[in-house]
Amino acid sequence: MSESANPVYEALGSYIDGLCGSIYLGTARGKAVFYGEMVHPLTPTEEPLPFMNIFYSKGTVEVISVWGRVDKGSFTVKMVPSDMSYDRLSGTIELVFHPEGGGSIVVTLHGNTKLARTLKSAARACKGEEARNRVSR
Repeated sequence: MSESANPVYEALGSYIDGLCGSIYLGTARGKAVFYGEMVHPLTPTEEPLPFMNIFYSKGTVEVISVWGRVDKGSFTVKMVPSDMSYDRLSGTIELVFHPEGGGSIVVTLHGNTKLARTLKSAARACKGEEARNRVSR
């Protein structure tokens, strides 16, 4: 196996683990971008956007995407979202994650009201789990 294929296999393994040990929340086309000192796309940002699979597991939201026939790639983020918004007119859902090293990862999904409500509930559940963990320490 080539060194460049490892992230794809890692994302596929995470996806399979997600199917087995998590609650499946939905799938939507979308993109992920890192905002820090520089803006860095983490997935393709042009149409057709890759499918993003979303799971809830142990107080975190996990977003997984694998794409490409020629230019293959993968993206995985698994953490508590710090913000979630939904624009009903455009059908755009944004999940914002803040990694420990700084900056933010914004996952933009194209979904409906039902998916937005599901993700909002999951984000609330993550924050509740996070608060319970802080109290139990």
